Amino acid sequence: MRLKTLFQLALLPLFLSATCASAQKATDPTTPPARAFKDVRSGVTLQIPAGWNLNRRDGEVSTFKLDARTATALTQFRCAANIDFNPFPLSTFSGAYFYFSVTPRTTAAQCAAQAPAAAPRKGTAKTFAGTAFTHGYVEHGGVCIESRDEIYTTQRNGSCYRFDLVIENFCGGEVSGVREINQQQLSSIQKQMESILGSLQFTAK
Repeated sequence: MRLKTLFQLALLPLFLSATCASAQKATDPTTPPARAFKDVRSGVTLQIPAGWNLNRRDGEVSTFKLDARTATALTQFRCAANIDFNPFPLSTFSGAYFYFSVTPRTTAAQCAAQAPAAAPRKGTAKTFAGTAFTHGYVEHGGVCIESRDEIYTTQRNGSCYRFDLVIENFCGGEVSGVREINQQQLSSIQKQMESILGSLQFTAK
């Protein structure tokens, strides 16, 4: 079983016991406090919001290669931020992960290819913090959609800068008393992760 899955299942009873039947939205915590992530090697600075953990080493809570499925063998993990609370305790939400990675020696076409989109959706161009990105997505799961990865890539100085915004949930039939996460809830979590991407700054290496 994946490390993250064990972590999520261990927290699930806490999420459920801390709520009542009428509680649909948890209060956002203030800890861990908001802070900056600075990566001198890539020249990237990001602002991590309150209530999110920051890890510079993969495998502690995050599993980058399992979540960022279109990353290449040369892609280098740089950091992961994961939400430290459940904003919707009575939903099937189980985790959100913001990944930053870099693939060196990559052309613009190779970089864009890391952000595919399957029909009926199409790949798009989006701009955050003055930087243009190729935007794609990957979804996977069996009985239900267990993982949604919104992928943003941009080529800069011969390298591909990649940001994965991953939302995970379990299938509703696994635990009684919860509802499938809805589009409004998904959008709320997505906006939190987009705010991290929106804080992106490139600095001199």
